[in-house]
Amino acid sequence: MAAKANRWLVDMAEDAVPSAFAVWNLGQRVGHHGLDLPMPALHAKTESWFGSGRLRGGQLGAARFWGDDELMLAELVLSERDFGGIGTTTHEGFRRILDYTQGSGFPYVARIWSYFSRINEGDGDRERYRQFCVGRQLAWERAQFEADPAATVIGLPDRSQQLRLVWMASRSPVTMLDNPRQMTPRQYPPEYGPDPPRFSRGALLRSPRGQALLISGTASVVGHSSRHPDKLGEQLAETKRNMESLLAIGNAATGKKSSFGVDTVLRAYVRDESYFFEVEDFLRDQFPGAPFVVLLGDVCRRELMCEIEGVHHY
Repeated sequence: MAAKANRWLVDMAEDAVPSAFAVWNLGQRVGHHGLDLPMPALHAKTESWFGSGRLRGGQLGAARFWGDDELMLAELVLSERDFGGIGTTTHEGFRRILDYTQGSGFPYVARIWSYFSRINEGDGDRERYRQFCVGRQLAWERAQFEADPAATVIGLPDRSQQLRLVWMASRSPVTMLDNPRQMTPRQYPPEYGPDPPRFSRGALLRSPRGQALLISGTASVVGHSSRHPDKLGEQLAETKRNMESLLAIGNAATGKKSSFGVDTVLRAYVRDESYFFEVEDFLRDQFPGAPFVVLLGDVCRRELMCEIEGVHHY
């Protein structure tokens, strides 16, 4: 008999769940009220985040938000034309996230998704991803913010000037997690840019409904070094090992013996559309019963071909 899923926080299907407090439209599908992520996919999906108690929504300054009694998801879209480049736009965006969050009633930032185009454009420290990291670091430093939320940063396959930031915040404190197979990002050496990336490998969310592991965008990186260049299958296997290592930390923190599968919801991002079928086959085989979507988007390092993020429910 198949195991019954315990996806109390988020689920993924062809259509939105009516009781969801927030909805992501993934893969160039629009029409549902919520967050549109217009990135090409073989199979477009809708990701529903389930509400608890009174649902709410509206504006936080220039951001839209959706919330319930425990959590809030909010989206802020800024144009580089207004702030003079990706670094300064990022600084402004993350500064606003902190300002908006403190006044929202959901003071604990658990996770941030960042999307912008041409992520690998530019040489050396002028690369757009490295300038993004500079802007984020400056915002964190000026606010004396030390939490380093779980995160995903992906390049959109277009040439727009928009920076799209989506964040999750909680009424209750969130536990940030490191991965013993990977260096803590803020400790990366200078070869990766003038300022290190600031994020945690995962975050443990606790609520009256249950516990969930928020898995940051994870790729074929061991220590601080990329592994298996130009070998998609080996990069996927290394990524899975990193995810299993993080899950073991989450299991220890929760006192659970849990494994990936029906209680897991995944997004994968691939650098080239020719990778779609191999990545879908890998996810179907290695995460049995887990709903997933594979989207076309650039990973932060040129040599990395795929990145996987997700939510695992306890």
